[in-house]
Amino acid sequence: MENLQRINVKLYLQDPSSLSGEAAFRIFNAWIAESSEEVLVDVADYSHVGHGPITLLIGHEANYSLDSDEGELGLLYARKQPQEGDLSNRLVGAINAALSACRRLETAPELEHGVSFLGNHLKITANDRLHAPNTEESAFALRAALNPILDKLFAGGQYAVDRDETDGERLNLRVRSESDFTTEMLLTNLAD
Repeated sequence: MENLQRINVKLYLQDPSSLSGEAAFRIFNAWIAESSEEVLVDVADYSHVGHGPITLLIGHEANYSLDSDEGELGLLYARKQPQEGDLSNRLVGAINAALSACRRLETAPELEHGVSFLGNHLKITANDRLHAPNTEESAFALRAALNPILDKLFAGGQYAVDRDETDGERLNLRVRSESDFTTEMLLTNLAD
């Protein structure tokens, strides 16, 4: 588990109709020109593919997508390149990047009616079947690194973590907090 680098984090839209693939395409294209912290390369339209990315922002370090996997629309951050530090540091980096992207969408002036993401529901996926198979042992190791981060993220509040054990699924943990949080609150909690 310590070798896990490719970490995905998904946050879900409060109102799935609030962000279209076309709007995400325009905004993601603007992010390419504005980006100074990471190398963002291209935007692709995958709206013709069911249950997966609708609009994909391709980057060197990570991809961002408006994603409809499992029929739930949200923003998916998919880390591709290695990060420094231990697994906990890499998880914090991926969660922070996903939250920052969601916050950036929430404050995008191009979105006339605005969007909001659920701050009490996220999914962490280990996109590496070799270093993190979808087993109870791997889930336990991932939880051991993730729990202190979730305690901080949800300000010590209660949360539940579930895993989809279906054959063929990557190791995944779906996290739901009992309290309501905004992405801004979560970013503040993570930084403290």
